[in-house]
Amino acid sequence: MTCDLTTALHQQIRRTCRRYGLLPPGARVLVALSGGSDSVALTRILLDLAANGEFEVVGVAHFNHRLRPSAARDEAFCQDLAQRLALPIVTESADVAAYADEHRLSTEDAARRLRYSFLKRAAAATGASCVAVAHTQDDQAETFLLKLMRGAGLTGLGGIHPRRETVIRPLLDVTRAELRAYLGRVGERWIEDESNEDVSNPRNRIRHRVLPELDQAAGASTRPAIARAAALIREDGQWLDDLSQARLRALAVETDSVIELDVPALAEMPAPVLRRVLLGAMRMQSGGREIGLEHVESVLALVGGLKGGVDVPGCRVELRGRKLVLIQRGGAVR
Repeated sequence: MTCDLTTALHQQIRRTCRRYGLLPPGARVLVALSGGSDSVALTRILLDLAANGEFEVVGVAHFNHRLRPSAARDEAFCQDLAQRLALPIVTESADVAAYADEHRLSTEDAARRLRYSFLKRAAAATGASCVAVAHTQDDQAETFLLKLMRGAGLTGLGGIHPRRETVIRPLLDVTRAELRAYLGRVGERWIEDESNEDVSNPRNRIRHRVLPELDQAAGASTRPAIARAAALIREDGQWLDDLSQARLRALAVETDSVIELDVPALAEMPAPVLRRVLLGAMRMQSGGREIGLEHVESVLALVGGLKGGVDVPGCRVELRGRKLVLIQRGGAVR
């Protein structure tokens, strides 16, 4: 395979990986492959970069969500690409729609849970130390704007993280247009997801309508500036998260399926820390269910003595004298 590590695209991705420590020497990388341009480019570029011997691409993984008529075509394309690149491939499919109905989740949330659960199993099966996914600067800008529209705080506005445990995102500093130009140069095909053109989907409306309008207003692409803002916000949010996690560990008293928190100690916390402490405690008891701002606000009312108890995903929260008690109920969402 021809390898040219002097291109600006390759160098930018190498800088991203070094800045965030995404590919340490000896890393064994499994690539999440959907068949779209971003994941195909990620696969090819990581193979290029792996030629220096610092890390190894151990295979690709494709998850069939069974949400579109073309899902079988996408899986076949990925099988063919893996064969041409001489890479092992791990595949799995699931009825995402049925899972979403069963667990009362949005289709997007259900797909994300099932996909990342599969990637974790695929990594174990291939002996991978990390899983590379193909989020780009475009995805970062879209996510930031989506979160902004929903009134997110620092954690949400921090957008997509370069690393989450063993999941890495080497493409966050490059655009989809740059990746497609690269694929054109190397003569590599990809497949289009027809659902990406559906502007009834909020992310697609931002992609096809909002960002082009922002670019026109700014007279240049706004994606780099939005991504930079997300990175700065993420650093601030991470500092607050770390501080709040330390406070939660010091404060929480756990017995069986119950967590107790001292209300006077909670009341002394600054609001940004208090919200994070409550969110962290609820997540410990949620069994993997999604905890939103509205749930945090409802528990804040308990701390303020405005109500005696409230149900949130996965647990019951009650005010018992000077203690806030979180009682886990139900099983984990899998």
